[in-house]
Amino acid sequence: MKVLAMDTSSKICSVAILEDGKVIKELHNESKMEHSQTLMPMIKNILEEQNMTLSDMSLFSCSIGPGSFTGTRIGIATVKAFADATKIPVVGVSSLEAQAYSVLLKNNKGDCKILSMIDARNDNVYFAVYRMKNGKLSLYKNPDVMSIFDTINFVTFKDKLYVIGNVNFSLIDNLLQAKMQEQKAKGVDVKQYEFTRPPESLAIEIGKAATDKFNKKIFGDSMSIHPMYLRKSQAERQRLKLDDSKIYILKPTEHDIQNILENYDSFQNIWNKDQFYEDSKNSEYYVAKQNNEVLGFISIKTVLDEIEIMNIVTKKDKRNQGIASDLLSYIIINLKSNKINLEVNANNNIAIKLYKNFGFEENGIRHNYYNNNTEDAILMSR
Repeated sequence: MKVLAMDTSSKICSVAILEDGKVIKELHNESKMEHSQTLMPMIKNILEEQNMTLSDMSLFSCSIGPGSFTGTRIGIATVKAFADATKIPVVGVSSLEAQAYSVLLKNNKGDCKILSMIDARNDNVYFAVYRMKNGKLSLYKNPDVMSIFDTINFVTFKDKLYVIGNVNFSLIDNLLQAKMQEQKAKGVDVKQYEFTRPPESLAIEIGKAATDKFNKKIFGDSMSIHPMYLRKSQAERQRLKLDDSKIYILKPTEHDIQNILENYDSFQNIWNKDQFYEDSKNSEYYVAKQNNEVLGFISIKTVLDEIEIMNIVTKKDKRNQGIASDLLSYIIINLKSNKINLEVNANNNIAIKLYKNFGFEENGIRHNYYNNNTEDAILMSR
């Protein structure tokens, strides 16, 4: 399988061709020219050097950010055009995930956690935490933007920790040392951590990640790829006068449950209002709230050392903003369990993709389970 991967979200524009996960060729451009001027000539050159055409590819991939707003859009627009012209599938890879792959390429693939960060100025960072277990990489804390001080809340030292990013290593080293000493005082058998700088261009890492995603059946057509804007540009925030209030994951109050019931049409999902209300009395719920507005909720049940996800719903006008990822990440990080199980409609490709990104794997099927016994349910576990 051949992958044409490109990185336009970094300062240096790069393009790579990989076949079955092995690098065939990589080109990068360190000139001060805009990525819009360098990308297409680089793609033309790399294809001609390898005596290939776009039609020889099995997959197109690019960074979806975070990074340069303009650069990210250039890469995505190019991949979309290629996909529409050739009908070849595409995969978007976040710059944070690509950085995590660069750690794996430098080190062995033992179990570990990877804190991946990109400077967002004023001691803020774009970040995500990834888990490497049994040779497989998955999300642990979904991509977010917050103070570098707060990112430490999402790491532990039970596994080897790698920290990668173009950030103030001295500051984060002090924070990590303080947290490590706290855990040692509690008797935790801590593992060490290690810093590493990210490569200046990420096309190879994007290609590696895209190959793994393709093998997990996480891909789509040109409409499936979108920029990862963890926050809007400063100009756009000022223009729209947006409120950047933080989203909190909390246990719901009785008022929150009533608010969901009163606005239930805004939370369209497989359950009717009566089913939701009955489950709210028998399951454990968490809600995502911003400015006292409930944006989404997740329902779980715990049996011995396993968690069963009963339902996860995002308000219709808040979809594609990472709310479901926030809820899922919260459960994974804060509720200790040996296994998390769920079932999902076999036709719900967006949800299936989300679960696979968090390391859930398919382990069964229930035929004719949804929609009046006409659609199958896929069983998944993590």
